[in-house]
Amino acid sequence: MNNDELRDLLNSIESAVNNDAMSGNHVTTYTLSDDAFTEKVLDVLSEKLQGYKDVRIDGSNLVLTHTDK
Repeated sequence: MNNDELRDLLNSIESAVNNDAMSGNHVTTYTLSDDAFTEKVLDVLSEKLQGYKDVRIDGSNLVLTHTDK
């Protein structure tokens, strides 16, 4: 996954989180492509997604539990 694809992935995850938050959902489940399961991408996701109550991988899904606001 190149830098542009990684940036697109992060933007897509952020959009999904925003949509869920606006709908009142407190958990976002985002399906990751096979390309996302590299050490580089997982390290970036770990770094960029620190503001959540919980971040975990469940199969091919990234599961984000939003913080209470």
